[in-house]
Amino acid sequence: MKALERYWFGDVALARPYLLLRMVLVLLAFDTWLNMMPEGAKYGVGAFNVAHFPWFDGFVPSSGFYVGVLAFTGVLALSQALYRPHRIAIALIAMGYTLGWSCSLLDSVPYHYLLSLYLVCFVFFPMLSARAAFSRSDRVPRGSVAAYVLFCVTTAIVYFYVAAWAAARGESYWLPMACCVGYLLVSMQDRVELPAIRLLAPMLVAAPLTFHLATPQAGWLPVYMSGIALLVFSPMQWVHAFGRALTQPVRGLLDESQPQEGGLDERASQVFYLSLFGLVVAPMLSMFVDLPGVKTGCSLTAIAMLVVMGRQLYFTPRWRPLWRVASLFAGCLALLVTMSASDARFDYYREGALDADRRGDTEAAMMFREKAERYAP
Repeated sequence: MKALERYWFGDVALARPYLLLRMVLVLLAFDTWLNMMPEGAKYGVGAFNVAHFPWFDGFVPSSGFYVGVLAFTGVLALSQALYRPHRIAIALIAMGYTLGWSCSLLDSVPYHYLLSLYLVCFVFFPMLSARAAFSRSDRVPRGSVAAYVLFCVTTAIVYFYVAAWAAARGESYWLPMACCVGYLLVSMQDRVELPAIRLLAPMLVAAPLTFHLATPQAGWLPVYMSGIALLVFSPMQWVHAFGRALTQPVRGLLDESQPQEGGLDERASQVFYLSLFGLVVAPMLSMFVDLPGVKTGCSLTAIAMLVVMGRQLYFTPRWRPLWRVASLFAGCLALLVTMSASDARFDYYREGALDADRRGDTEAAMMFREKAERYAP
């Protein structure tokens, strides 16, 4: 039993969960906007739906509902990646993303379920600040993070099923099985008493990188899994140095020192009103996105951020609430810029026009086509 406890609760470099959570959240935000949103025009047509789960078939998501959920999920995910994440916000991201892909089979990508499993693991990750994850010296902060080990074990199980599926089809299965074994071992590499695994781990990264770069896969799965492999398998000194360099410009700015004794100071009212103003203004950027449901989704994100901030909004006399609002504003702005700079809106309205043509709905097809011409590349 002690060996099992050491496996789950042994030390890991805190830089790994810190960077892992943020990398996946950033990729997930742009993945939902660029790859999932354009499929939204098909939703709610004909009051017919086939969900991922039979008990969900009775719910028919509209296009506005689907796109709004994705806007909410993406903006909240990016805002949590930009500033110290909050457990409630991560749970809301997990629920929003899972609801988005599970309510219908119209947008079915094999790795959706895997990202939902990862998000559930992230709910139990330590919500670390940059100062906690990266010391000012070369010393690498370490600690027990059972949720990170669960993340690695979950990944190993997925690779095991991929290997089993390949074996059942008579195909080569040794590469995904090597990935499975690697992820089961790699969570122990940061422990002082296991130098052999620490030396072996960087070499094991070759298996997942080769598998995802050499095997044709849907969507952004190779990007997710290659980035995860590099953060999980790389030596902790490399990960720590990379994280320190990445967070250097903002560490002193965002992670303020502890407040002085005496509770509220003269900045409290100023921070409170500026934060409320930001929570109202940030969702207004979504009006320029010109997709159904986006404004509602971004407004719900602002409400979620208000819940996350809780009593901190008024009773924290520092600028921390403003940084949370700034991260929300950055998320809404990133959504607008992404939609403006990509073909996502054009793809959305083009798909809507094609679907309306197939159904013989000339009026709807004309409306979608006019919108598509407006955003044509």
